[in-house]
Amino acid sequence: MRGLLQVIFYWSLLMIIQGSFSRARVAEPQIRCVSYQCKDGECKEGIDICEESEHDRPSGCFAVWTTNNLTNEMNVTMKGCFITPTECNNTECIDTTTDMKKNLNYCCCRGSMCNKEQRWVPVATKAPKVIHSPEKESKMPLIIMIAFISMLIGLFLLTFCYVKHQKDPMFNEIPTVEPDISNSSTNVSLRPIDLKDIKARGRFGVVWRAQLHNQEVAVKIFPMQERQSWITEQDIFKLPRMNHPNILEFIGCEKRTDVASTDFWLITAYCENGSLCDFLKSHTVSWGELCKIASTMARGLTHLHEEVQGTRTEGLKPSIAHRDFKSKNVLLKADLTACIADFGLALVFTPGKSCGDTHGQVGTRRYMAPEVLEGAINFTRDAFLRIDVYACGLVLWELVSRCTVHGGPVDEYRLPFESELGPHPTLEEMQENVVMKKLRPRIYESWRNHTGLHAICETMEDCWDHDAEARLSSSCVLERLSQYTRFPAARQFFVANTTNTTNATNTTTASATTPSGGAPTNNNELPPKIASESV
Repeated sequence: MRGLLQVIFYWSLLMIIQGSFSRARVAEPQIRCVSYQCKDGECKEGIDICEESEHDRPSGCFAVWTTNNLTNEMNVTMKGCFITPTECNNTECIDTTTDMKKNLNYCCCRGSMCNKEQRWVPVATKAPKVIHSPEKESKMPLIIMIAFISMLIGLFLLTFCYVKHQKDPMFNEIPTVEPDISNSSTNVSLRPIDLKDIKARGRFGVVWRAQLHNQEVAVKIFPMQERQSWITEQDIFKLPRMNHPNILEFIGCEKRTDVASTDFWLITAYCENGSLCDFLKSHTVSWGELCKIASTMARGLTHLHEEVQGTRTEGLKPSIAHRDFKSKNVLLKADLTACIADFGLALVFTPGKSCGDTHGQVGTRRYMAPEVLEGAINFTRDAFLRIDVYACGLVLWELVSRCTVHGGPVDEYRLPFESELGPHPTLEEMQENVVMKKLRPRIYESWRNHTGLHAICETMEDCWDHDAEARLSSSCVLERLSQYTRFPAARQFFVANTTNTTNATNTTTASATTPSGGAPTNNNELPPKIASESV
């Protein structure tokens, strides 16, 4: 009986203890979380009361949001309750991951309303520790010793070769200071050049007549601020197949430094008659001289413009736009053969590459094409080549203006547009007259009275056409001028201006007709092919 009472007592005590724990669990406050959900475009924010599911997996709060990379503004996507895994033991909602997936952040925490605020605080990864290999450290002295021995052997071999090649004991004194030479120089030392006198002054430098050994040369000296033009020009000269009779002959380039300044020299062949501009100021030209100068000038421009495919021995010669073509940059040799010079603004068009970041409105103002003055250049190869052809038309006008073949008076030399706009036109004046009014240099009626000059006048008009795409190519200009060159001066005649002269010409033509009614044989007429080009 006593034992039964003890059993009943302990059982009652156990039930009382279990009930206390149950009341304590019920008394625990429930977890509350901030809720945020969006459905059908409507977003609601509130408070959720989390329910306990299992004792070992209690409830917690979570938050999901995105961050704008530009404004760093956080946009909440979702908040609420969930059964937290064991790793969510934080009392604050903090995302510590270093990499965001699809620009999303996620955090979880335990505690009521712990997801009210959320943050992203990435934990920086620790750099791996560098473990030094004792084997490599032990080999370092051996490596140093081998390198030192190799250096000694190399010095010995160099000394031996140097002594062996000193065959002549009577050698020149070796200079103590090595000259500062550009890598682009074709010689290993500065040339013994004797500057004689200044022949021209340009935008980029001064041109001297000089003596190199027994050869007369021209030296163009660039100041320090024009170093890029010096580099550009020599790079053009050194392109494949630039050795052409109508391109100025390149000899070399050097960098010369003294105490006061540093100059950059470009050494070329010397042209006895100087520039075409200076020549026309003091000379008139005959029909034969005009044809020779014009055709050789066009041949040089055509070679500059055309792309020549590479061979086994020579590389590809790319197409080149001069971009400052004018009579000052056309030089005349002793026999009046023309050659093109001054490539400081030239542009190379390598196949498969764009022309790069270049400024369109460059060159000499009075020779600028309408599209250059207007600033409406299409940055393609053909567009830049047509700009050169426009300037070529103006140079042809300068030549014709000083030609004596028409028999009339020859005016003093004037630059293009000098009669209309004066010696120093402004950019605004050029734009107004050349672009808006479509002004071109005047072609005198006396020029058209001569068949050959008439044909050249039509060629120059086709060169300076306002529509760039309607202009001739440089090769077409060359073809036309070559035809005129083959036409002998003795067979020129004057186109009649009066009725009497016209009748006389017709009579002469009729008398030259063969008895059988064949084609006229008057030696004063142009060949049919040339006549058709002149129409």
